[in-house]
Amino acid sequence: MNISELLKKKLEVNQTVLTEFESKELLKEIGISIPEQKLTSTKEETVSAAKSIGFPIVLKLMAEDIIHKSDTGAVKLNIKNEEETANAFEELMKIPSQAEKLISVQKMADEPITELIIGMTTDAQFGPALMFGIGGILVELLEDVSFRIAPITEYDAREQIHEIKGFPILDGYRGKPKADIEAIVQTLLKVSDLVIKHEEIYEMDLNPVFIYNKGLICVDARIILKKHEK
Repeated sequence: MNISELLKKKLEVNQTVLTEFESKELLKEIGISIPEQKLTSTKEETVSAAKSIGFPIVLKLMAEDIIHKSDTGAVKLNIKNEEETANAFEELMKIPSQAEKLISVQKMADEPITELIIGMTTDAQFGPALMFGIGGILVELLEDVSFRIAPITEYDAREQIHEIKGFPILDGYRGKPKADIEAIVQTLLKVSDLVIKHEEIYEMDLNPVFIYNKGLICVDARIILKKHEK
């Protein structure tokens, strides 16, 4: 997938919000790990995709008018067999939506040390600003995030990681494994590089990113493009 072409196509049809599936495929292109995922539209396709990916899996409803999937019940976790897959498919397809409905079949990620958020927002004065912090459902409650204006250096990324109050969680708090800081540094640098090369990107939200002792994986993502000025 050519990223420039994908973004151009989206803007030509005035679609400024990439689906989670599209957002994660784009991240995969720049070398950020995502769970294996397949897009399906029928129950048979969904069961077949689940079997080929291997249980346990996650099913998510993909529809352009459903942004916050967990609020609408559009996510089914830890599905362990074909029967559960078929039942989950039927439940997801009952969720009201005006848009085309597709299903994203994803490998269930292993339990992380903690969940992170890596994001980017466009500041009217300074341009793209990168955000890093403890993620998941706690992000709005804790508001434990740090910011840097892109482009960033490796030094900036390390400083940004150490700045958050939750850094001890990444540093082996109470005997927990230490998080792979290098993987976070490289991910921040990749996001910085992406948003500098592609000015069409207005906002990015990688949340949650599961961090491990070795490596990380982006479990959910959303990319928003700048509105096309005619």
